[in-house]
Amino acid sequence: MASSSTIKTTSLCIFLFLASALITLSFRSTHPGSGVSQGKGAKPQSAIAPGAPKVAFATFLAGNAGQDPDDPTVDDNVDGYYLGARVLAYQLLHSTSASSNSSIPFLVVCTTDISARKRARLQADGATVVLVEKLNADWVTPGSDRWRDVLAKLRLFQLTEYQKICFIDADTLVTAPLDGVFTDEATLTQATLGDPTKILEDEGALPRTYMFATHADYFGYDHPYPPSPDLTYLNCGFFVFTPSTTLFNYYISLLGVPGKFDPGFPEQNLLNYAHRRDGNMPWKLLWYGWNVNWPTSRDWRGGARSFHAKYWDGDPSHDPVMKAIWREQRSEMEGFWRGREWNDRGL
Repeated sequence: MASSSTIKTTSLCIFLFLASALITLSFRSTHPGSGVSQGKGAKPQSAIAPGAPKVAFATFLAGNAGQDPDDPTVDDNVDGYYLGARVLAYQLLHSTSASSNSSIPFLVVCTTDISARKRARLQADGATVVLVEKLNADWVTPGSDRWRDVLAKLRLFQLTEYQKICFIDADTLVTAPLDGVFTDEATLTQATLGDPTKILEDEGALPRTYMFATHADYFGYDHPYPPSPDLTYLNCGFFVFTPSTTLFNYYISLLGVPGKFDPGFPEQNLLNYAHRRDGNMPWKLLWYGWNVNWPTSRDWRGGARSFHAKYWDGDPSHDPVMKAIWREQRSEMEGFWRGREWNDRGL
């Protein structure tokens, strides 16, 4: 029989272990391993367990109008979206403050007019480059020339080897890990509804199930944080979905009907029509902290984790604090790769 002193010693050890675990858990909840405080209103980060569904982050990159992709005299960094994609790759794959689970790949879906030089650099940065053909319809005229090829984003839905993909526009600043977006309740598979009044003869067949989760467009910097959950027009700068050939073919059928949606924002308005709240595949609302469009430092201080804005350009309306953070991330990315490449050369 164990002595009284042994029992007391064992009990003390168990007590100290539990106390230590509780302190560690409390510390991590306010100071996650990323090194960034989650802030008020933040959602705890979820890890991706071994054997979990195959997931990926992804962005999209198209060529510049009127620019020879193979011209060696062109400074690639004048292409803001390419520069943004590099910064995004660094944030998701390498940053000590924002990187996610190392097993989650980062896909850069590129149209075929992206130069081999840019593709090679993105691959060296750790991204998985996926070349796709452009996707257009004669009646679709975008509101800006820089959106002329954005319909090719829909080819993401053909990547059926993945069970969930989180799409992030290249003009996005990430300040904290985003792994947990894949376990957000909004990303559960949904049964397609069967309202017969919403099944039209000029549209393709709907899938039996689907998953499409995103945020609304906030239409300005003066939005509250948390934002209103009642907004219905989705912003497709950040969304999570399950790839599906049937769903992709449904989207293609919409392109075959002139006037089916407003082509000013081609892919965004197509997705707004396909996943309208009163349709048979309504979009689901992600936790508001994963991403903010029209972002301000108020959103950042409130605990948001990523911010959709073109911080590389000179738009004076951008929040100066957020722009400064993005520029700092760009410098950090460039320094990271300079150090690695000098080390590889033995300098």
